[in-house]
Amino acid sequence: MTKFQVRHKLRKACSIARSTAVETLKVKQANVKPSTTMLKATVVGLGTASTVLALVAASPSAFAATIVGTELVLSVDVSGSVNSTEFNLQRQGYVDAFRNPTIQEQIAKIPGGIAATLSYWSFSAQQSVPWFLITDATSANAFADAIENTTRPFSSSTGIANAIDFAANLLNTNDYDGTRRVIDISGDGVENVSSDDGLKTARDNAVQAGIIINGLPILTGDPDLDDYYQENVIGGSGSFLIAANDFSDFGNAVTQKIGREIKPDQPVPEPITILGSLAAGGIGVLLRRKKKQKDTGNTVSL
Repeated sequence: MTKFQVRHKLRKACSIARSTAVETLKVKQANVKPSTTMLKATVVGLGTASTVLALVAASPSAFAATIVGTELVLSVDVSGSVNSTEFNLQRQGYVDAFRNPTIQEQIAKIPGGIAATLSYWSFSAQQSVPWFLITDATSANAFADAIENTTRPFSSSTGIANAIDFAANLLNTNDYDGTRRVIDISGDGVENVSSDDGLKTARDNAVQAGIIINGLPILTGDPDLDDYYQENVIGGSGSFLIAANDFSDFGNAVTQKIGREIKPDQPVPEPITILGSLAAGGIGVLLRRKKKQKDTGNTVSL
């Protein structure tokens, strides 16, 4: 079994364990007796988690990964509706964002920093900048330089679903593990390679894998594109969109968006943290921790 398969199974186990923990907390807080279904779900969640923990213990090198605050895929539209000037404005927007001193200071404060890559997409997608570990101004500038040196790989239809599938695969097969896994997708049009249902399926599959999808619709050709992104593109806990009125406004929008993505108001705990808690003492540990922090006036998002 490859390390990516191990990590996939572990993420799946974490997702089951986290969902079970959240539902059990709801039942506990409502003072309702857990149903038979809930008890079975708890057993399944813990059983799956225990199995994968045993697998990782048997082959620790298979799960070796660099721990970061956020794994971020910048997924950028280069379809036919984006002309050369507009492509350059998009590219420069990302370059300027990672050279921004405020963004660099935010990254430097994140334990482990962030891991980021950039993908261009139209009818298909291509990773144009490899994964970078960004922890300070120097590494942020290096990432910005790499983006600046990219060239446009193609120009065709608008395949947002393909872009999401490709970005999700980049997150599932890298050598990083982040508290949050985020796809930052920007574009100026609606899906026309697949269907809206196909797009929603791609989004839902990514969200079910624990990925957050945020949107940056560019409203030049469609003033209602932000509504389309809201309905069909973004998803996951804490997902959001920031619209750019046109390509000249893209730089400001992307800087705001990245700043918010790497420093969320309510960060979601990494599933491995929850899994560790379960292995240490089961769901009861989480319940006691929740009660203790509630008593002291603190809250923990699960």
